[in-house]
Amino acid sequence: MKALFNNRTGNFCYLIVISALMAACSQSLTYNDALRKNQNKIDDPERMDDARFLVEAKSYNILETKLNEAAMASGYSASVVALAKENHEEYLEMDKELDQLARREKITMPSLMDDRHQALFFEVSKSDRKDFDKNLIRVLKMVNEENSSKYMRMATDALDEDVRAFAARKLDMFKSHQTELETADQELLKTY
Repeated sequence: MKALFNNRTGNFCYLIVISALMAACSQSLTYNDALRKNQNKIDDPERMDDARFLVEAKSYNILETKLNEAAMASGYSASVVALAKENHEEYLEMDKELDQLARREKITMPSLMDDRHQALFFEVSKSDRKDFDKNLIRVLKMVNEENSSKYMRMATDALDEDVRAFAARKLDMFKSHQTELETADQELLKTY
């Protein structure tokens, strides 16, 4: 292996690998870094509220996507697994919409969720099998409630009409998810 990197071809390959690793690392943008980048380029406080909403929405969406993936892999109850499968596609689609909207609005988006969301994800994913479903549903209900509140506010208060429209379109989804989560929670009560 050492001989491989002593020749020109080896050095070239080594540079390509290092460049690829550096590019991959540079694309991981934390929640706080995304907020800072937006604060540095946006002077209008109302427009910054729109940017903050989109950055938070992205973090929430990453959390929901990862929780649904964890539920599909580790969920015990059939109702929890089915709910995760059903909602997973919606969150993947919502992620695309968020990214498209952010590009149009020239808003920098994170590729990583904020620390609080990361802690919630680890809390659920590290649960033992017996408590996984209950913890998952509890966290999803809390996150859905927080999302509903933020989206409801931004459906009327966002400066940009596209941000307002996006927030308004998603309100029915959160309402539907709340009902589904309540149903899954009731199923769990029967199971445990």
